[in-house]
Amino acid sequence: MNEIIEKLQQKTDVSAYSVKFINSLIHRRMTELKFVEIAAYIEYVEKNAIEITLLESQLKNSYSLFFRNRLTFETLSQIVIPRIAMQKEEGSEVRIWSAGCAGGQEAYSLAIVFETFNKISSTELKYRIFATDRDYAEIEHAVLGEYGKQDIGYLTNIETDLWFNAVGKCFKISAELKNFVQFELFDLLDNECSCPPSSIFGGFDIVMCANVLIYYNKDFQSQLISNFKKCISKNGFIITGEAERDIFVSKGFVELYPQSCIFRV
Repeated sequence: MNEIIEKLQQKTDVSAYSVKFINSLIHRRMTELKFVEIAAYIEYVEKNAIEITLLESQLKNSYSLFFRNRLTFETLSQIVIPRIAMQKEEGSEVRIWSAGCAGGQEAYSLAIVFETFNKISSTELKYRIFATDRDYAEIEHAVLGEYGKQDIGYLTNIETDLWFNAVGKCFKISAELKNFVQFELFDLLDNECSCPPSSIFGGFDIVMCANVLIYYNKDFQSQLISNFKKCISKNGFIITGEAERDIFVSKGFVELYPQSCIFRV
């Protein structure tokens, strides 16, 4: 296994990734190619130089769904947004960062929650969502806003009808919702900047970084958490994925509601 990792390292810097993640990627690739023994796969890699390039591309692959953790979004809707609305001065803007947004599913889910709140609230809450990913192909996908049926499986029929237009076998996000999300290419491991350049100063009320930290080793997890904290305004919130919840609990973050994966900063 180390031989494969060394070849990957020659192609791209993999020092930030957790060994567990890289090993799982290699095992998944071996399964796809029907290799049982690592020695046979190493021999295959030696004879097929493009294989390392394919592995490298999978390092950037990300997986996301609309409303992936329903409890998280219900807590956001019922507790977090009303609390932010009470704290905000009239006319001020709520700033949200979807960090590692993949194809936009997470960012648009956030927009749906905020728009739903505005439709039932007596006062409209101004908000803007900054959504970033390091993969240009993912950003292109997000801007296009077209998704398959498998992406919207957690949405209700009412939500689907309200926020999507059926185009053949695809579901296209509504133009209204697109207005609230700004997509940008940005690497979370950028040493020069801890938050999206377009946000200028950060100052986010919410940072959502669900299923991001699990790919990195402990040192880089700590670096990312430190960067997120720098970007969050006083009384802000960090939203994680279920797989990362224990990381934040172990670092002393207090969960807003049990198993919600939403933490006060």
